[in-house]
Amino acid sequence: MRRSLLPFLLAFSLPVCAQEGLRYRIQVWMHGEVKPLETQFRLQSIAGTRSHNKVQKPRMGGWRLEVDRAEGTPYAQAMLLARAERLLYLAGPAPQTKPEPISLRFRNRSLPVWSLEMPKGLHASTVLVEVRPGLLALCDFSGRFSRGDVDRVELHLEGLDGTDRLAPAEDGTLLLSTLQSLVQEAREEAATTVTVQ
Repeated sequence: MRRSLLPFLLAFSLPVCAQEGLRYRIQVWMHGEVKPLETQFRLQSIAGTRSHNKVQKPRMGGWRLEVDRAEGTPYAQAMLLARAERLLYLAGPAPQTKPEPISLRFRNRSLPVWSLEMPKGLHASTVLVEVRPGLLALCDFSGRFSRGDVDRVELHLEGLDGTDRLAPAEDGTLLLSTLQSLVQEAREEAATTVTVQ
């Protein structure tokens, strides 16, 4: 039992910058608060599982988010990671994405920039970068919200600690469905307001 917990504990005790993956920082401002809740975490790919069937169908893996417990707001990491996961993108191009004629520099690497078409009615902006040929990852998300407890969210890619093992995730386009959900919630709130008046 003690032996099986060791890798889990190490993931939470090692500095984020010492491991492979994409390093992010998320900041969340609650309504009425001046200071944000924040934490730094790393996104790492998880290989797809293999079945025992003779014919192996291609399977996509997932991702794992590992927080640096020494960074950010104490006791808020779980909540912040749950919010961050809904805003991440780690997949190939989608119909809503478009390559831009610019690049962003991360130390000695220059990454092509892709834009993401935002649904109408959403006060948010997103930038994606191509971390490997044909593999896009979230670089920046910035959004403001009029409903709920959250006033503002900022999620930024701060560094690349290695991208050799990164691969498209099965839920890699979760950001797209989250944006649609946010727009739907805003429409429902607007409809309710009109009905009440």
